[in-house]
Amino acid sequence: MDLYKDVTTLKINSKIAEQLKQNNINNIYELCHYSKMELGKLGIPNTDINNIMVQLQLMGLNLKSNHAIRNTLIDK
Repeated sequence: MDLYKDVTTLKINSKIAEQLKQNNINNIYELCHYSKMELGKLGIPNTDINNIMVQLQLMGLNLKSNHAIRNTLIDK
C-alpha cells in the first residue's frame, strides 16, 4: 500500500478531492492526519467525510482520532 498516493485515487467525489488539494491535503498520508471534525471545519459535508472514512477503512487506514481535542472544546 502506498500512503503517498494522490487523494484523487480514492473513490470519492472529484470536487471533494479538489477541495482537499486546495487545503494542502495532497496524499493519503496527509489525509490520515486529519480528524472528522477537522475535515468538517474545512467545509467538507459529513456524507463526504463518511465516504472518505469508508475508502480509508477499505485500505486498512482511518482518520485521526480526535477525542482529546473534542473533550477540551467542551470546556471552552
